[in-house]
Amino acid sequence: MSSEIERLIQAFVSGTDCSIDAANEIEVALDDGFPDDDYVQQTVEMLAMYRPEGGQFLFDTIAMTRRLIETIEHLRKTA
Repeated sequence: MSSEIERLIQAFVSGTDCSIDAANEIEVALDDGFPDDDYVQQTVEMLAMYRPEGGQFLFDTIAMTRRLIETIEHLRKTA
């Protein structure tokens, strides 16, 4: 996992930047970096459906934070 991806995810998870722009940046970085990893691709799909306040068929900040923490753990195990 690149340090850039880790930095972006840490900023989101820490609450420093939970914007849609930040989620989009993580989405692209994960998609480009792990195109063949099904777990990561599911995270990419979730990021595409992220809105800070959530909504029907959308993921809110809490759900996205949980998933990004799990994604970092997944990437550390498979690295």
